[in-house]
Amino acid sequence: MTASRYDEEFRARAVARLTELESLFPSTSAAAEAVSREFGVSRDSVRRWATTAGVWQAHNSSTLRALQAEVASLRAQLGQ
Repeated sequence: MTASRYDEEFRARAVARLTELESLFPSTSAAAEAVSREFGVSRDSVRRWATTAGVWQAHNSSTLRALQAEVASLRAQLGQ
């Protein structure tokens, strides 16, 4: 693995900014895009740093499908 050209402090500031701005945007991805422009890095870099820091929850389509099935099942039990 190659060394990052961005030091830990820079990455931490970008992640902190993402956390600060996230509620102002319709999605985490949109907030990450704004942070990436502000810091001059790619959105994927911001996403990767935030995932490593535990701020961005990686979405897994199989997990999402399982959760959707569970919600449907619970709604059926409630009669909705």
